[in-house]
Amino acid sequence: MHLLASIPFAEVELRWDRDLNGGPQGRTKQLRGALANAFRGDDLFHQHDLLTGKALYRYPRVQYRWRHGRGLVVGWGEAAERLLALPWLELNLLLGEDAVVVADAALTLTQGRFGVGERLGHYRLATPVLLLNQENYRRYHTMNEAEQRSERERLLVANLLIAMRGLDVTFPERLYATLADLKPCPCHYKGEKLLGLTGEVATNAALPDGFSFGHAVSHGFGWLRC
Repeated sequence: MHLLASIPFAEVELRWDRDLNGGPQGRTKQLRGALANAFRGDDLFHQHDLLTGKALYRYPRVQYRWRHGRGLVVGWGEAAERLLALPWLELNLLLGEDAVVVADAALTLTQGRFGVGERLGHYRLATPVLLLNQENYRRYHTMNEAEQRSERERLLVANLLIAMRGLDVTFPERLYATLADLKPCPCHYKGEKLLGLTGEVATNAALPDGFSFGHAVSHGFGWLRC
């Protein structure tokens, strides 16, 4: 691998004072809302300008996920050390209608390594990736199978490049990427029903475990595992 960048990556796994049921999409949304409120003075947690309230259009440096009944908060770059310094223990949160207390917080800090691979690397989508918005979703359904495959790969490459650029990583060569073992998955985001895609990603970009791309990565979508 030709190394392009090494970026701090932190993960905080939050364990609750009691067991919680519920699907990961809904719980991730609740976790994001609860922590955005708890740390509303920090725009890294909610992607809104503190003075104007307007949305900040940038790659989210803080992202939220849900795994095996536990909340995950991940941070890239300057957000990584900030996450590790926060007082997580005994933090009171309201997740939907469930009031919970953080009973334990497992903190890890690593370096996310980005590079150009000597061969195609294979990554599993731990959560569905959202490549299609409402506009191109309608156009996508008018295409034949070959055209849909071409459109998926075009959007896959574009979204990978956008996400890397969001972390100040410039890919210097032509990026190749394709989806395998593809399965459609209905997803809901901000009241809209969107088409999520699960399966595996094969690409000549060397990507770190935990990297996310596509739409709504702060809500847990597009999470890659090595």
